[in-house]
Amino acid sequence: MKNVLRHTVVLFALILLCAAGTAHPAGIDMKEGDWEISSVASMTMGAMSMPPTTRKLTYCLTREDLVPKTEKDKDCKILNKKVVGNTVSWRMECKKAEGEGEITYRGTTYNGFYKMKMVEEGQAMTMNSKLAGKYLGPCPKGRK
Repeated sequence: MKNVLRHTVVLFALILLCAAGTAHPAGIDMKEGDWEISSVASMTMGAMSMPPTTRKLTYCLTREDLVPKTEKDKDCKILNKKVVGNTVSWRMECKKAEGEGEITYRGTTYNGFYKMKMVEEGQAMTMNSKLAGKYLGPCPKGRK
C-alpha cells in the first residue's frame, strides 16, 4: 500500500512539473509584426490640465522588442523590463523625464498605460496615456 501511495505521489509531481514546463512554450502571446498603436494622453502642469490628445502610430514589434518607442525616445533607456505571463512592464529614464508603463498582450491586440513625469522650462509636467494596440500584418521591408 505504501509503494502504491509513493508511486502515485511521484507520478502526480511529474505531471505537475511537465504541465508547468509547457505552460508558455512560445513565450508571450503576441503576434510579431506591424502594429497600430492608439494612445489617448492627458497632461497636467501644476493646476493646469490640457485636453486629451489622441494619436495613432505604427511600430514593428517583436518578442525581443515588446515596448513601442518613438523617435523622441531614442535618447531614453528602458530599465527594469519585466515579462510576467502576457504582461510587459518597464521603467524608462530620459534626460529630462522618467516614466513607467505596462502592456498586456492578447495575441493580435493589447491594452496598457504609460505614465511620464518631466520638467520643461522649470515646470513639472505629468502625462498619462492609455494605450491600445492591434496587429496589422508583417512588418514592411526595411522597417524595424
